Amino acid sequence: MAREGGFDVVELGRRPGGKWRIGDESAASDLEGAIGLVHLAHSWANASEAAEEENVNISGTLKLAEATKAAGVPRFVFASSTSSRKEALNVYGRTKFRIEEHLTASKAAPIARIARIGLVYGGPRTAMYGLMAKLAALSPILPMIGLSRKVQPIHLDEVAAGLLALATGENQPLQTFVLAQEKPISFAAWLRILRRAQGKGNLHFIPVPLTAALLACRATKLLPLIPTVDPERVLGLAGAAPMESSESLRLLKLNLSDPAMVLAGEFGQTHEEQSRREAQALLRYLGNAPTEIQLKRLCEGLRREGLSPLGLSPTMIRHPALLALFEPPANRTPHRLAQALYLADLASEPERHPGKKAGFFGAILAISSDVLLFPFRALLAGRYR
Repeated sequence: MAREGGFDVVELGRRPGGKWRIGDESAASDLEGAIGLVHLAHSWANASEAAEEENVNISGTLKLAEATKAAGVPRFVFASSTSSRKEALNVYGRTKFRIEEHLTASKAAPIARIARIGLVYGGPRTAMYGLMAKLAALSPILPMIGLSRKVQPIHLDEVAAGLLALATGENQPLQTFVLAQEKPISFAAWLRILRRAQGKGNLHFIPVPLTAALLACRATKLLPLIPTVDPERVLGLAGAAPMESSESLRLLKLNLSDPAMVLAGEFGQTHEEQSRREAQALLRYLGNAPTEIQLKRLCEGLRREGLSPLGLSPTMIRHPALLALFEPPANRTPHRLAQALYLADLASEPERHPGKKAGFFGAILAISSDVLLFPFRALLAGRYR
């Protein structure tokens, strides 16, 4: 993004060909002439609660910040986290807080800008974002901690834009900025957004105590075929609390996107595509071979009534007969699926070809089918209420 903006970029780091690791002395030639430095590095190999001089994340950050000031660079941007708190449950949050304290008291304080970054999503599905996406798609029933905890998502591109604004823009009246959504959402709502963006149905939770979750983290390291979960991430979530971000976003001129819309595009699952597939499934369930006119009519009706997308799972879209297990009794008109099926019936009526009337045995078969399906519908019909 910086290069696209016309900046020359010098990368210091441990990638192949890199010439710097956190804690190393920085060559003045790498820093002189720069208009800003963005510090993203963090070592996970450090002792959990090492003293300041032994913690390379603290000592290394201070060393780099002071070298940046000595080289005449006007801005040093430190990538922190919204988990940064003195009493954070996870080591990462406590370490970030300690770095912030030392940075604001150091010789580099006049050029230091701290960016507390929220829950990052988008881009490569790795790290915390990749883990959450996998867990959300794994099963419609998910054991999870911290469901009521508030999180503040922000897209990777928006983080980059905010960091670049701090590194290259005018001096700001604040020293600490919060890069995160203004309106926090519950962690449960966030996981549901991730699941729906991947074309899955609704997500139900089994609340898990923190102690049990930490034990499960150890188990994930031993069991195959399931994602390994670091206890640090669990503790970070358990201690999550929202931070005020509106002033920071205003100063940096950032307008954050709706995560649900962005993720739908990134996962290739737009609302229009999902609505069309659901409309096809509803019409096929009613015994119709959908025409283009019927699909357009039904999609418009579903959208107008606020029923789109319903959240039908990919399995039900492929096999519409499964909708019989979820269809509520005929008198349950407030039910979303019942309303959608009613609209599907109306949408197909003008082009419907008259068929044979069901005889006595057909009626008996239909009644028997309803009786057999009743227990399933009693249990499952609430899914699309």
